[in-house]
Amino acid sequence: MSRDDPAEQAVPVPHASTLRAILTPSVIFRIMLGWAAFASLLLAQPLLSGHLPTPVLFLVLAAIVAVIIVCAGGVVTQAEHLAHRLGDPYGTLVLTLSIVLIEVILISAVMLGPGEHATIARDSVMAATMIVLTLVIGAALLIGGLRHDNLRVNPTGISAYLSLLVVLVAVAFAFPAVIGPGGAYTPGQAIPILILTILLYGFFLYRQTGAQNTDFQEVTTPTPYTGETKPRPAVTPPTVVLREHQPR
Repeated sequence: MSRDDPAEQAVPVPHASTLRAILTPSVIFRIMLGWAAFASLLLAQPLLSGHLPTPVLFLVLAAIVAVIIVCAGGVVTQAEHLAHRLGDPYGTLVLTLSIVLIEVILISAVMLGPGEHATIARDSVMAATMIVLTLVIGAALLIGGLRHDNLRVNPTGISAYLSLLVVLVAVAFAFPAVIGPGGAYTPGQAIPILILTILLYGFFLYRQTGAQNTDFQEVTTPTPYTGETKPRPAVTPPTVVLREHQPR
């Protein structure tokens, strides 16, 4: 075949269509809503810094929470679409990191605000841990059971997650009360514990996305053997997804 044969020519991915697929009207609305709320709070800071009646205060707080929920929901939606495309375990990692980043940003915003917030990070992480381990997992099991009737879990992956979670929770909440004066780590204790915690989680991610990635994949229900070999669904590698969204 000749060089001019269209079958041999690579078909480029149009950048405009990729942008339209990413910047949907709902995404643009959430971005504009978040920045508009931020600008409104900056302009209304002289009014909000004074004494406000209780109904007005509740109204302002409700508006702020509503904006946070709408914008955070957009982030989680985009992360979920990317997670479905990447497949396990990368998809689960994307969802986890997106939710953790939202929580870290919110906690950091409160800590950088006026007033004393010495325990806000610890209390927020403890509350999030309790909510995830009780409400979120319970709701996921209930809704999943009602929708799919039969759920199969991956015991190896669950054991690894729970083992790491127990260690991190103990390091964050139990050890300071035992070895730290006043229930908190000293700087000399906090720095090495922080480094070890990061190394431990990094090793966990290395194993999760490497040699033990099958331990963190969804367990599929076995189907009766019919003599036909069905192809496995293709999972797009992360490098291909990033290359397709790279500006040209």
